[in-house]
Amino acid sequence: MDLVASGRTLRRRWILTSFLLLLTVAAALAAWVKIPGPYQAESMIVLYPSQQASKLNGDNPLMSFGGSLNVAGDIVLREVSAPSYAAQLAAHGYTSSFTIADDPNTTGPILDVTVTGSNQSQVEQTLTGVTAAVKNQLAAIQQNYKPANRITSQVVSTQPTAKLLVSKKARTIVIVLGLGLILTFVIPQVVDAEIAKRRGARGQRVNSNFASAAQYSGSREKVTESESADREPQPAYQGSPTASAERAPRYSASARPDQAPPRADRYPAERSDRSATDRYSSPPPGRLRNGSADAGANSPERHRSEGTRI
Repeated sequence: MDLVASGRTLRRRWILTSFLLLLTVAAALAAWVKIPGPYQAESMIVLYPSQQASKLNGDNPLMSFGGSLNVAGDIVLREVSAPSYAAQLAAHGYTSSFTIADDPNTTGPILDVTVTGSNQSQVEQTLTGVTAAVKNQLAAIQQNYKPANRITSQVVSTQPTAKLLVSKKARTIVIVLGLGLILTFVIPQVVDAEIAKRRGARGQRVNSNFASAAQYSGSREKVTESESADREPQPAYQGSPTASAERAPRYSASARPDQAPPRADRYPAERSDRSATDRYSSPPPGRLRNGSADAGANSPERHRSEGTRI
């Protein structure tokens, strides 16, 4: 795994990374507040030898400890820890879990009672009930013996107030934080890879569309060239070579009416027998512009001529 590339991905997706990090911290705080406990309470019970066994040592039980006391303690803890006896304790309201074991720090007949649970008051109540059950069970298995020959017990240490197990609770918070950090690291990588994949697919589609368009255009050009090659050439103008050469382009716009070329039949051709003076001067008296003789002063043609001249 390339950590440098992963760091770049996290920096590139910093919004998602920051959101996941804040969500992880919030989940850890919520777990610390919402998850109760665990709480724990302990007590220590010591077994003393009987009065009859202490007579050899001046009735001093502290000088009369022997291996039989350890055996008696083992019997008691096994009976109280049995599932049937634990069910009886739960029926009386002692529902928290408990353990009874020989004290690991000594070889003497000392029993350690440990109660754990999520409810602080329930843990304290269960500790009181289990401690009393150990003492009662020790007395119950010796009920057929004389009091002077019975092993007795005494609570030498107790913890009436249950304490919060910070280490165990922190373990849960660490698990939540670890899982959140893993998701914070993995989710941006997955999202970035998915976005890159979609962009690559989109780019491939665009390139394929461009290639298809270019291929289609090339095929159309080839078809056009083949059609042009197969088409027979047509003359530009069906007429004389001179008129065809002087003719306007085939697809040019039509000429405007005011720019139309003069028509030969609109203006008569000039007479070659007339001089320049006769061409641009007024006709003499008695003669019309068309050169005909004067038919008289009162002829209609004269009046029309004079009127036209005026």
